[in-house]
Amino acid sequence: MLVQVSGTSVGALGNIPKNAEHSFQYLLVRLLLGTATASRGSTRAKQSMDYSSLPASTQTKTPAVAVKDFLVSYAVGGSVARFVKLTRADNRDFYRDILSEFLNYYIQAARGNNTSAFVFLYRILERISYSVPLLYTSTQSDFRGTFKDLKAILNADVEGELGLFKKFLGKGKFIDPLKLQVVQKVSLSTAAGGAAYYDLTCNRFSNFSSKDPAIHQVEIKFSDIPEFLITIRNRFFHLRTGDGRENITANEMLDSDEYFGKINPIILSFLAIVTLQTISAKYHV
Repeated sequence: MLVQVSGTSVGALGNIPKNAEHSFQYLLVRLLLGTATASRGSTRAKQSMDYSSLPASTQTKTPAVAVKDFLVSYAVGGSVARFVKLTRADNRDFYRDILSEFLNYYIQAARGNNTSAFVFLYRILERISYSVPLLYTSTQSDFRGTFKDLKAILNADVEGELGLFKKFLGKGKFIDPLKLQVVQKVSLSTAAGGAAYYDLTCNRFSNFSSKDPAIHQVEIKFSDIPEFLITIRNRFFHLRTGDGRENITANEMLDSDEYFGKINPIILSFLAIVTLQTISAKYHV
């Protein structure tokens, strides 16, 4: 069965529950669990990585089992049919947008356009960040406590929607605080420009858990990935001279598709976890 979403076909869905094709949340879960494909024109991206776990791993379960296990492990509860019924008409614009951005990421990555794929990851972060207060409120049952949380966070010194998202993240919202401490590795050694990529990365972002110049590898906490994404985006896509911000030059970025192909997976993992956690918190029994 193929489902059309913003010009991209979502496939390999098999037998799905009644009306599941109308639930963007269900399709998102299928995609991020590694049990769907994305197709556009002659490009077909098979998504087989399970991003519900840390670190992400190859999906070995059948789609039906994978979705049921997600409902259990993320404490959603209930049946898949219940999940579809709750989600098919709820917040459709937001989840369609998020699904479309993820699909665009996979299409661009399948084409080897990793720089373009990175742009869609940043767009996902911005889309989620803009909606943070509403997303958080929608997942809470104690509105008195929710008001106190929002008041404390909104009165804090934050800069824009991305700053607000980082503040929520630091307070343990959306992601289990234990997951935020998990360390992810980024190895640049296999890239032709590994040494140059390692240097440009460490020169722009300092908050790594560890750095190993001998093997061109860095480790970063899950909680620091949004700041890393924002930093690299700002330093690469801005090239104003004289602003003292050490923007990345073409001499340093030997092949942007090669570089972003190395860092995109950890960013994707972070955004997938945030998306799945948001869905599970809103629709749990």
